[in-house]
Amino acid sequence: MFIQHRQLKVLNVPAARVARLNSSGCNVQMAFPGHPPQMCASYLISLSSGNKVLIVVAFYLSESRRSIFFVPKCGEVPVEEAEEIFDEGFVFAESMGFVLNETDYHLLSTADQQKLWSSMPICQVSATAAKAESAAPQSPTDRRDSLDEYRERSLKSLGRFLSSM
Repeated sequence: MFIQHRQLKVLNVPAARVARLNSSGCNVQMAFPGHPPQMCASYLISLSSGNKVLIVVAFYLSESRRSIFFVPKCGEVPVEEAEEIFDEGFVFAESMGFVLNETDYHLLSTADQQKLWSSMPICQVSATAAKAESAAPQSPTDRRDSLDEYRERSLKSLGRFLSSM
């Protein structure tokens, strides 16, 4: 099971840590919470760090120029379990309508790997996203207030639903 990693905005890791890289051949219309529906690309990345591997499913929102990252609930896994989690990530991305293609990243020279990795939109901070983040900082109390409002609306809605049964 993959969960959204909300703190991760850019995949800022060295190209040498990327063991596998799959990307979508074409963009798909998606709607993520907090973002308007728009075309986005998908990436499935296997990042190795010695005897542990982290599988990341990334979505790049074309219009917003932002990335959204999902990681396995279990986090990093031993190398022996990585293939199974990678397959789960593949199914996760394809269940959203993406067709992922192998990039043959591991067959590229070190210089070509670096060039490809640094050109990926999920590895870059866009000026638009950075400006939006700095323009509208949200304090912890603002987030708590909006969460409380959401809970209250949800409970009222649930109450109306149950009373209609």
